[in-house]
Amino acid sequence: MATEKPRFSVTLEEAMLEQVDDYQFSNRFATRSKAVVDLVRKGLEELENGAGKESASPYSGEALKLAKDYDGLDKWGKQAVRDVADTEMARVEDESRFFQNTDAEQEAKVINLFLEPAAAGIATPLVGQDYEPYELKPGDPPGAAFAIRIQGDSMEPYFPDGSTAFVNRDALVDGDIGVFCVDGGTVCKQYHYDRVLGITYLFSLNRKRADCDVVITRDSNQSLVCQGRIMTKKRFPLPEL
Repeated sequence: MATEKPRFSVTLEEAMLEQVDDYQFSNRFATRSKAVVDLVRKGLEELENGAGKESASPYSGEALKLAKDYDGLDKWGKQAVRDVADTEMARVEDESRFFQNTDAEQEAKVINLFLEPAAAGIATPLVGQDYEPYELKPGDPPGAAFAIRIQGDSMEPYFPDGSTAFVNRDALVDGDIGVFCVDGGTVCKQYHYDRVLGITYLFSLNRKRADCDVVITRDSNQSLVCQGRIMTKKRFPLPEL
């Protein structure tokens, strides 16, 4: 049945139409018309609620300029900006999680510091053989579940040989650094999973030691267990395959 509601047509600039399409997709509207109606409704509500009031923009002049520049980009440029923004937001969240509660006065936390990466994650370690107690110091991440010693140069320069890495039990996302048990041997690597090919990559940060990468295919029959996520203050870009 045809609608009896009033109808009219509007002409939009290409950039504005693209914004409407983005809004439709982001909010799962079935049609472009429904997305436009929702935008108009929200705009009218904002005008009504803000009538007679002068309010400063919550965004800085630099943020507004960036938004204007963003609208002038093509879809590839916009995707590049989104990728950088996602990476930087993840980095800020990592730093916040890394340093959370470091200023609060609380009893010092003691965790297990495994003496060798191969010992990390043992269910019942032997005191004095596999690990030693480690009291977290100011600046150490309070959310750490355990710590490990890094061996070798495959994760340099950020994780040099002999350095201590702090590990929690957070779920890994693509690009995270983790501690993995592969066929009984434990390694510290950067995680990447190719969903299309069904291949798990464990990368060395030091690309001069790409020979230490671990590649696990869908039919390799190798065992893989993630023992924890290494807590870092920054995100690391994945190497080009």
